[in-house]
Amino acid sequence: MIARLVLISLLALIAFTPCRASAANDSNVAEYNLQMNLRGREMTSICVMEKHSDGDIVGTVVTEFGVKIFDFTCEKGKTKVLNVLGPLNKWYIRKVIKGDIAFILNNMNQGGEISKRKRHLTIKPNGVIIMNNDRFKICYTFTPMESKE
Repeated sequence: MIARLVLISLLALIAFTPCRASAANDSNVAEYNLQMNLRGREMTSICVMEKHSDGDIVGTVVTEFGVKIFDFTCEKGKTKVLNVLGPLNKWYIRKVIKGDIAFILNNMNQGGEISKRKRHLTIKPNGVIIMNNDRFKICYTFTPMESKE
């Protein structure tokens, strides 16, 4: 009985949730394939960011299977990392991710190469964003997703 109730609730949620298919065509939404290399280990995921008219940025990083890794916001220059996946939900891991995401978001609109302390950001003309954290040996590669129009 409970299993059927859960199934009915999920179906109702899916049926009555508004579709945002047009959001991908909005110029304020950016979708990236994200590849994170950490000391020889590789993790691929999808990053979706939305820039609001007031300059605030919200985004999420999910695996290709749809499991959310973490969410992030950048409001008035302050970056927050939210809803972190269980194994990554340690204060020191959140701190490194927050610093890296803040560095990327705050320097994303500039072009070329930017270096500060142990972080190096490269923005290529084709839209690829590469950020290296030399201290923890992490490399983030954001590759823009091609629209399927």
